[in-house]
Amino acid sequence: MNTGQSLLTLGALIMVSIISLNFYRANNEISSSLDFDRFRVEGMAILTSQVEQLSQYYFDEITTDTTSSKRLIDMTSPYSLGLEANDSGRVDDIDDLRGMVVVETGLSGVSYRVLTDVEYVTLSNDQFVYSGSRQYHKRVRVSVYDGYNIPLIYHIVGEDRVKDTLKMSVTISYWFYN
Repeated sequence: MNTGQSLLTLGALIMVSIISLNFYRANNEISSSLDFDRFRVEGMAILTSQVEQLSQYYFDEITTDTTSSKRLIDMTSPYSLGLEANDSGRVDDIDDLRGMVVVETGLSGVSYRVLTDVEYVTLSNDQFVYSGSRQYHKRVRVSVYDGYNIPLIYHIVGEDRVKDTLKMSVTISYWFYN
């Protein structure tokens, strides 16, 4: 083999190396993108499931009493939202969810943290706004995020991954007929 053939063989080897390196780099980027989408979709499924579960709870502790007139003054105070002492650690109405953080595991085995917040709201200028008093409307905010140091649910800022939180808000009203 002469020098020209050796250079041609070396050039072909370098070319094959560059092509395979680019192929594996593109494959890795596609795989990372698919993982990113999968974790975000899984987080959204958990978020939606948590919001759907709200329908299983009573609006307020007082609404379970069939003899009560369900006046606003009988509803839970805005400063007492959260688990009451008589709940024995069991959620039975919507306001018990305030400040609750639970860990849900998706089908992929990833653990997500689900944070729920509850507050009274009132209608002002066609928008629901926070109310420091009892109302017949409660806003429930549910947030889902992962607890990993290298976030699985993220957005890119520059070249850095910044942790994202998936959020959903729903307003639940209490209606009754006399």
